Amino acid sequence: MKYKSQAISLTYIKNGDSSIISKILTKEKGLQTFIVKGVRSKKSKKKLSYFEPLRLLNIDADFNARKSLQYLGDATIAVNFDNMKNKMNNSFIRFFIAEISSKVVQENEQNKMLFDFIWKASNELYSSKITDPNFALKYLINLSRFLGFYPSEIEIKKPFFDLESGVFSDKITSFSPFLNKQKTTYLKALINNERILIPQKQKSELLKELLCYYKLHHYNLDGITSHLVIEALRS
Repeated sequence: MKYKSQAISLTYIKNGDSSIISKILTKEKGLQTFIVKGVRSKKSKKKLSYFEPLRLLNIDADFNARKSLQYLGDATIAVNFDNMKNKMNNSFIRFFIAEISSKVVQENEQNKMLFDFIWKASNELYSSKITDPNFALKYLINLSRFLGFYPSEIEIKKPFFDLESGVFSDKITSFSPFLNKQKTTYLKALINNERILIPQKQKSELLKELLCYYKLHHYNLDGITSHLVIEALRS
């Protein structure tokens, strides 16, 4: 079955002498794994840069439900950003967002609202001259809404956040992981989209605890490494 779709490149690995295997989130067919033949050769019409993290594309592709690797016919840049003077840490944030997204999105599952959310985040990262220093934290929080475990705001005035139940609480218990008062305050500000300066050490710890939050809700991100690069870059 042939189809056309908007698409977001997430990750790729080299395959053979000139090809790659790329994970691409499509609006029409969800997350797909494509073999892209010859893209690393000088004569290829497709450019390897098209498959960098969070590139916004238009694609022509084939879909076969019986195959794990799909065929990519054509790919073109959907949004061309003339201003690519992003800071180096912006590039690593894109790697982080792409790595997270590739692990939590289900293969072959169409979710146009989730696609639009990631498309908008990608657009913001590529086009902004100054990136929100809390972008990665906000992304993890907002992504959880589409995965079914966004923090409950019913008791948001309470001073602690229970990572396991996803609710705010007025006390800490010994049998459940919690954010302390300070980190809970940061979380509330991020949920409310408030401007807040979070010290580097606290930001790194909160990032790790949000990854733990995902794990507690059945999204194991233990293999994620790009967040370590972000930490090192900003320290």
